[in-house]
Amino acid sequence: MNDFYQAALAIAERKLAVDIEPSKLHSPRLGTGGDFKDIFLWDTAFSALWAKYHPERFPVLASLDNFYLCQEEDGFISRQITPSGRSKWRKDHPVSFGVPILGWVELELHLQGVGKTGRLAAVYPNLKRSHRFNQTMFRRADGLYFSDCFGCGMDDIPRWDHESEISSRGGIPLDRGCILTPGKEGDRCYEWMCADGRFHFDWNRQLVWCDTSCQMAFDALNLARIAEILGLTADAEEFRREHAGLAALINDQLYDRRLGFYFDRLGDRVLSRQHIGAFWALIAEVAPPERAELLVDALIDPKRFGRPCGIPSLAACDPDYRPESGYWRGPVWCPTLYMVLRGLQIYGYTSLARDIA
Repeated sequence: MNDFYQAALAIAERKLAVDIEPSKLHSPRLGTGGDFKDIFLWDTAFSALWAKYHPERFPVLASLDNFYLCQEEDGFISRQITPSGRSKWRKDHPVSFGVPILGWVELELHLQGVGKTGRLAAVYPNLKRSHRFNQTMFRRADGLYFSDCFGCGMDDIPRWDHESEISSRGGIPLDRGCILTPGKEGDRCYEWMCADGRFHFDWNRQLVWCDTSCQMAFDALNLARIAEILGLTADAEEFRREHAGLAALINDQLYDRRLGFYFDRLGDRVLSRQHIGAFWALIAEVAPPERAELLVDALIDPKRFGRPCGIPSLAACDPDYRPESGYWRGPVWCPTLYMVLRGLQIYGYTSLARDIA
């Protein structure tokens, strides 16, 4: 392997999280919390997708097992868990929502030959309960899904368009009780969340979230595939039907035929923001081939996502596009870039995926 590859692995090893004080969590684990000692679902799951190539060097399975260890009886798995094994967030607010990609990761590990025989059978009940919890808590009356600016993993990505009256009407409000960290630390966190104008914690159930809806379809698809491997025919058929139903709703409600793109929705119309969350429609196998082709057009268009250094989180034509300082309003992020590349492969655009990579 070349020097750059070895250097990247060495950096990853230095970032492994090791608990000094007693903790409920497995340690060492993939280092995904920055200065926090907490573990994050999105970060850990995507880290496992590269660490799967070096299971002898990185604690891939133990890192994922922490989420099952801390899963609640009703299926809830928090997106952020403290070393005590508790969620940082109250589970009835979407700020606690963890992007449902553990099924994808477990399937990838199985196909890579990582883990003991029987791991899929062991974790499948956890994955199924988590999916059903998310259905109960975050599905809208129209059958599609909502999340939260933190829960979606793309903290400050803009969703309202400029023609809309930005409003919290209909959203689930965030209050101090949503943060389960006690005392002054929790108070400071709440004050910071309220004061930082980049984040909108009351944008949730009043919107249909394109990325979250596609992710739930993707999770159903992965659970169907796992069930098929395990010989659970009835489960597989049920999840296949769920995937097909969600795909139909997404294509009917979240697609703009004029622009050839998937969008979030507010009320009776789609919103105008073109963000990278739309490309979950590829990896989730939601987009029909002709619509996938139009998504590819957006990827190679230099006025939108065809930029020199990877796929930006927000289209370059957006007035809020800030490629160097915009956090999720233009910079390139490895997890979402990887997601798009895998989606391109599914639809046969392997050469384009390789060029972008």
